[in-house]
Amino acid sequence: MTKYIVEPPNDLPLSPKVKALRKAYEDAKAKLSEYRQENAAYATRNVTREYEATPRYEIPALVKAEQELHEQEVAAVAAGKALPDRDSVLRPIKAKADDYKRMVPILNALVEKAHREYSNALRDDLLAMGLKEAQKAAKAREEWERLYKAAMDARRTLERHAGLFAWCATSGDYETTPLEGASAGNNVEHWELAEDGRLTTEAAIALGYEGVGIIDGLIVMPEPVRDEQAEAEAEFWRTYKPKMFIAKADGYSSNWEH
Repeated sequence: MTKYIVEPPNDLPLSPKVKALRKAYEDAKAKLSEYRQENAAYATRNVTREYEATPRYEIPALVKAEQELHEQEVAAVAAGKALPDRDSVLRPIKAKADDYKRMVPILNALVEKAHREYSNALRDDLLAMGLKEAQKAAKAREEWERLYKAAMDARRTLERHAGLFAWCATSGDYETTPLEGASAGNNVEHWELAEDGRLTTEAAIALGYEGVGIIDGLIVMPEPVRDEQAEAEAEFWRTYKPKMFIAKADGYSSNWEH
């Protein structure tokens, strides 16, 4: 029997038969989970304490019913009435607990059966599915190779025209982009034009044109950065008028003009 620990990928094209068996398996698991949740009070639980040598087990619904029955018995005795029938109260609870013990193994067996049928059907389809995927991979590789060659051709064309642009921009000083041959590449993937057709400032910097003498009109030049501190200092010295020392008879402190 084949038992797959990992479910097949979601994009694996399963046959209708396998899909149906997978749904049956998932439905069986859901039915088991639902039954356990709805009848959890009738499941036998191990309530043994760490210090207890003998294991103890209890059924929550039965424990609750016995507590309620005890309260009814106390109330009946206090009122001078007959004790309630213990068997009639606990019998339905015990019956449901017995049903739980029988149903869970049955539902588990149905889950295992559905899983076995699903796994075996999936195993039988692996050869056919594998061959189909091999053909798809071969076709995808051909397409990848075609696109890769086209991309390489396009890059060579880009590099050629970028080199011709460099020749024009530098009046023949550069026949390729300034970064041609650098360890980081020539960065032609950064080629970008502004709306007016000029090379953008960012692209020019990425392509290595910073500091290279170029003719006007081909590259968007960055706006000069204002040095407000320098401007303020220049304005101060432009308007600065030094105070003059004037000799007066009334003392040193009043000899400076204001």
